[in-house]
Amino acid sequence: MQDNDAYEIFKGIAIEVFKSRSLKAIQSLKDFLTALPSPTAIRTVLLDSVYQLVEHDSEAYDWILTHHRALEPELNLIRIAQKIVTEQLQPHGLVLNQDFCFGENGQLQASRSIRALLLENVSERDRLLLTKVLSFGYSPDGCECSNCQ
Repeated sequence: MQDNDAYEIFKGIAIEVFKSRSLKAIQSLKDFLTALPSPTAIRTVLLDSVYQLVEHDSEAYDWILTHHRALEPELNLIRIAQKIVTEQLQPHGLVLNQDFCFGENGQLQASRSIRALLLENVSERDRLLLTKVLSFGYSPDGCECSNCQ
């Protein structure tokens, strides 16, 4: 069996576990995935499986986003979402910790216009991830995080 075949098998198992919507099953899955060669491989299987839920079971995708902490520390969806935000906003000349920032719990602090710009430029899959995981906060004048003041 080639690595790609094994990867697809692990991914299929992860998708089925996510569809079960069981926190206990997710912990068992994470234990099972330690058979993979590295933490990066585990993170890749988990992230790809989460994203594939959009196509297979949107309710399970919503559930896993609500319970995203169960995937930690192997997969931190808050960091993934923050990376997406930064990659989407910086090409528009927006500066992290000046025009937008992330609060203590990862919450995005940004003006309505920045949030609108962000949400119109991301896929539906990422839009759901951002709104569910980052719990958008409103800041009329840009960043109001304590580390920016």
